[in-house]
Amino acid sequence: MSKFIEFVIRKARGSNTLKRAYKSTVSSYLNTHVSEITPFNPIHSSLEGKRINLLVPSINKEHVFGGISTAINFYDELVLASQGYSRRIITTDACPESEDLDRFPNYTLVTCEVDAEYRSQIVPFNDRYNKTIPVSKDDIFIATSWWTAYFAQRIVKWQSEYYGQEIKKVIYFIQDFEPGFYPWSSQYSLAESTYKYKGPQIAIFNSSLLMDFVIQQGYSFTEKYSFEPKLNTALKERLVPVKDMNKQKKILIYGRPSVARNAFTLIVEALRTWVWSYPNASQWEIISAGEQHNDIDIGNGVTIKSKGKMSLDEYAEELKSSAVGLSLMISPHPSYPPLEMAHFGVLVLTNNYANKNLSNLHGNITSLEELNTDVIANALSDLCAKFEYDNSIGTRSLSSMESYINNKKQFDFIDDVIKNL
Repeated sequence: MSKFIEFVIRKARGSNTLKRAYKSTVSSYLNTHVSEITPFNPIHSSLEGKRINLLVPSINKEHVFGGISTAINFYDELVLASQGYSRRIITTDACPESEDLDRFPNYTLVTCEVDAEYRSQIVPFNDRYNKTIPVSKDDIFIATSWWTAYFAQRIVKWQSEYYGQEIKKVIYFIQDFEPGFYPWSSQYSLAESTYKYKGPQIAIFNSSLLMDFVIQQGYSFTEKYSFEPKLNTALKERLVPVKDMNKQKKILIYGRPSVARNAFTLIVEALRTWVWSYPNASQWEIISAGEQHNDIDIGNGVTIKSKGKMSLDEYAEELKSSAVGLSLMISPHPSYPPLEMAHFGVLVLTNNYANKNLSNLHGNITSLEELNTDVIANALSDLCAKFEYDNSIGTRSLSSMESYINNKKQFDFIDDVIKNL
């Protein structure tokens, strides 16, 4: 609460005028909107023929990594397999800049309210208050986050009622258990409601682990498919035999302060415990990758050095030289950094969650059942000691993820999806 509001409260005692002023001040700070669900209003489109619409928060360079990149790859393969469907990318949260459009050379930028006939369109719809967007009777929608699923589920209902036809299936590309991104709240309930949707819905899960978790919670879908993680193509090109990597006394952490499920503060507190409990801690370097933050002095002469979001070349070099990794993910999604680290010969410390135990996927991964500062610090000390005793230890562990680095198609179910639309 601000000092101004506290001042108003104190002065308001015994004064009706100031009490009214207090109420007015408090109400001006009250947020009664859920910004994610700003209405998405469809109108008639005269377009003929099927069109695949990707509802995605952003295609901007700074956002296209991890989940959005995977969703776009899926969309591209679906479009390729659809044999002639038109295509439209609708951005719901950010307007692309000209340099972002360069990565989509065959697409035409179209204003949201124009019923254009271009076969490949990009339509910014982030600024959509009191605006509309054309939807035809044959439009098909892919959702890539809970709020885009919320939109898609309402669009196909409108589409069915307006054109007098059966309700179309929504393709829901699910990459994590998104209600868990929020405390018990309005957003939690809204995100969960997209899994409880009663209309026809095809769920595409990022990993069988995530699919099993969601189904175990009692949610059901008309159809469901899953795909397994694959090593980023650019990283794969930089993957040399582990025995040829120059491993050093370096701990690589996945540091994302803004993403609660990556437990950044827990990682830092655990390192503060480790730095005083591990005898050789001062000999180790600690690098934080993922999101820029200030360097952090954790005591005993050791500092966490932030390198933020690195280029793939820089990241690959850190993977090749790091001996130990620490990457947490408080969700059922397997998370990419532990898998990348392990396949680059890093001894990785991560966590279990529900049915997820990444130690089953690679011998270099230690997955903790319990998370607290002492448990993490002790396990980290064990990994550091193992490396100091045998600096080639990470070269001998095996992966059980056959599909992670092979050239097989990641979305081998796409033909079935197209057939069932």
